[in-house]
Amino acid sequence: MNSRDLRYFVVAAKELHFTRAAESLFITQPALSKQIASLERELDARLFIRRRDGVALTPAGEALVEYARQIIDLDQEARHAVRRATSSDRTVTLGFWLAPGQDMLGKIIESFSAGHPETTLELRRGDWSKIGAGVECGESDVGLIWLGPGKSLRGLKFHRLGTEPMVVAVASGHRLATCEVLYPQDLDDETMFMVPAPSATFHAHGKYHPRGRARVVTTIDETLVAIASGLGICAFTASVARWYTHPGITLVPFEGFEPAEYCVVWREQDESRAEIQDLIHAIVHAWNSFLPTTTPS
Repeated sequence: MNSRDLRYFVVAAKELHFTRAAESLFITQPALSKQIASLERELDARLFIRRRDGVALTPAGEALVEYARQIIDLDQEARHAVRRATSSDRTVTLGFWLAPGQDMLGKIIESFSAGHPETTLELRRGDWSKIGAGVECGESDVGLIWLGPGKSLRGLKFHRLGTEPMVVAVASGHRLATCEVLYPQDLDDETMFMVPAPSATFHAHGKYHPRGRARVVTTIDETLVAIASGLGICAFTASVARWYTHPGITLVPFEGFEPAEYCVVWREQDESRAEIQDLIHAIVHAWNSFLPTTTPS
């Protein structure tokens, strides 16, 4: 059994609905079904029973859930241990997806380096599929991510920094480009791009699902080009829109939807490390000084 298939199984077991589970994992529903079927063949046991409104765990599936979680946790701990063993003890890695990470990076580096001149702060732009910007798998020590209200990440601790205003990015010739403000109901029947990072778009946030088609995109450049080409629209935080511009895109304020909060995350077992504590403090300080228009927690 590989950890990816087990992770897919655990999410499906939590959602008990393959379509919702696939959206949460930012893969297609057929891809999820294929991996679950592969796991069932390997175990020679049926894990789910399909129902009209979703799926249910079989006794075999119920027996596997906790073991699967333990294997996933051990896999992540092992990767982290190997990374620590093969890297300098004086290196700390900060992972991030997109802005506002870039807004704050200079201030974070300045503040952290002043207190830890002997420690190298490395920056890692995390793949959008890494829900903790690489912290969850040991690629980063601390991460900057968006996280929905009331959400948490297994094995990670976090501090909510604050929220940002939301905007909808549309092609400049789009029918919505002339609106002064947009609301969720205005976006029904539109093709919505889902950026695979929790809450980087309102659709990924999970509180509102437009009736139109949803398409997953994998990079910011791909997203901007697709929007400018009229292939769909996407909701961003204001800082993402500020950092990633395109001449063919118009930004319209988006209201009536609760945006996700920007958070700093770290592993529970690293909480006692002085350099991790100081990096977290540097991030909080940078947020408060660099983004006065946001809502601090």
